[in-house]
Amino acid sequence: MGWCMPNYNSARDTGRGAGEVIQPVAAGSVTPRGGLVPIRATLPNGIVLLGSERPESPAVTLRARVRAGALYDTAAEGLARLTAVMLRHGTERYSFGELNEITDALGASISIDAGRLAVDLTMRCLVEDFPRMVGILAEVIRRPTFPPDELEKVRGQTIAGIIQGDQDTRTVAERELRRLAYPDNHPYGRSVVGVQETVRGLQQSGLQAFHQHYYRPDVVSVAIVGGVPFDSARETIAREFGDWQGEGPPPPFAVSPAEPPAEERRREQALAGKTQSDVALGLPTLSRTDPDYYALDMANLILGRLGLYGRLGKSVREEQGLAYYAYSALDGGLGPSAWGARAGINPANVERAIASILAEVRRLRDEPVGEEDLADAQDYLTGSLPLALEGQDGVARALLDIEFYGLGLDYLARYPAIIRALTREQVQAAARRYLLPERMAISIAGPERTAGMEGTI
Repeated sequence: MGWCMPNYNSARDTGRGAGEVIQPVAAGSVTPRGGLVPIRATLPNGIVLLGSERPESPAVTLRARVRAGALYDTAAEGLARLTAVMLRHGTERYSFGELNEITDALGASISIDAGRLAVDLTMRCLVEDFPRMVGILAEVIRRPTFPPDELEKVRGQTIAGIIQGDQDTRTVAERELRRLAYPDNHPYGRSVVGVQETVRGLQQSGLQAFHQHYYRPDVVSVAIVGGVPFDSARETIAREFGDWQGEGPPPPFAVSPAEPPAEERRREQALAGKTQSDVALGLPTLSRTDPDYYALDMANLILGRLGLYGRLGKSVREEQGLAYYAYSALDGGLGPSAWGARAGINPANVERAIASILAEVRRLRDEPVGEEDLADAQDYLTGSLPLALEGQDGVARALLDIEFYGLGLDYLARYPAIIRALTREQVQAAARRYLLPERMAISIAGPERTAGMEGTI
């Protein structure tokens, strides 16, 4: 996660009192320029614009975030992603081939990334091509046609990817972990890509209905970073998107709660022809908007990310030789985000590796982290922030995260102090509260293990 954009809505993050709400900027108004504070404006139809001017740059990156992710896959897994992927495959004005010809001729690009909560569209071009490319982007976002021939191509590619994933131990372990850790039909337990049966059943009419319902201006934020002056970018975007209107209030945007399993849950998937087992273990934890997020993220950094994958890499991989890789990660989204540890293991070492991972989790809970460990982790997080903001893509992503989680426009300036304020006691308390060894979901995928295998060379 690099410098780890943390949880943005808590009173501790924003410097506001408990219960205070971050008020949106009024439509049409602009926040001042200066320092690390981005420029912000809101169009009358609800589109939020964020900018970081770089007058010396000949290029510009525009990143648009639409709250239309797999959270809304209540009808069929994979619907939100397939809808997003198909945006570029034909519009009312341009065919898929024509879109590619235009962007190739300009040396520009539009890419799409569909996630659990939102869809990100990233546009890159030269400053002089910005007006035309914004017009192209408006076509892609507002007026896709989901041509049947293109839909069948994308469906086939998606199913091929699912079939390939079904034979990959790491993919299977991760997929089954989410199903074990979350209640049935919870958005964090579902597959973003979908499964073969649901993807085969998706029709053009379903994609059109999803797009009409969830793609609307008041759920869109746009970050513009580069050589285009913000005022000029705002005028261009208003010209192409200003007449776009949504009907009624936007769809509810919230993730349902989920408690960790009441006790340890296990599932093992045997895959023929495999020589390595992959293990994924974890549980639902907290929201990125929870005051404890920073402390838990710090605990996770020390446990399974810092250096060569933290304590897990040192103990499970280097010292004991039980895994080809071992690390941990905290998702940090809305609602009960997943924490998990992953490892690639010789099938003979699966049980010992799981026990070793859980032992490191217990050590993190039982013993305060060392002062040197905490200082190293704080140095890493504060030091990686400038690196993440060197490129235009990184700045655009950071600006959208700030808006998405309601962090506050001065967050980038406050972030180092937030990290430096964390204490050993806070880190240990977060580990004790959220990392529960006796309530983990444990998913294993690999060759069938026979009795007596454990402990062999």
